[in-house]
Amino acid sequence: MEQLSFNQKMAFQGAAPVPAEVVPPKERLAGNVTEIILPEGQVENFQLLLPMLTQLNQEKRWLAWIDPPHGLVSKWQKMHGIVASEILVLRSSADYSALQLAERALGAGTCHAVVLWTGKLGRKAFESLQKASVSGSSHGVILRQR
Repeated sequence: MEQLSFNQKMAFQGAAPVPAEVVPPKERLAGNVTEIILPEGQVENFQLLLPMLTQLNQEKRWLAWIDPPHGLVSKWQKMHGIVASEILVLRSSADYSALQLAERALGAGTCHAVVLWTGKLGRKAFESLQKASVSGSSHGVILRQR
């Protein structure tokens, strides 16, 4: 199994946020973050997510995965033909929490979508992801188990 890893600083170097003028005023009001709650044991089941990611992948920006289950990247590449060079896999650490990584990836403007595997997020954390989504003109997807 191949495990992709990237230096987290590399993911955000040279990131130029999309200017607010480029985003229509209506879209600037609310972010684009969706939370999907999956039944236990279904965290690797992407049948719901595949059509959405395919549509979002029309843009030529990264697809960031934050803390995906181990082995999922190589499994998904084989099953769905995803190109590894288009996926940015980020792992949380003592220096950067998963939430911090998601905020940075969403706000940088270099990712068309950021998929975060996490536990339940509070209202404040969700709102911070929404704001980052607006500033980077990115889509956020939060996946968690019931």
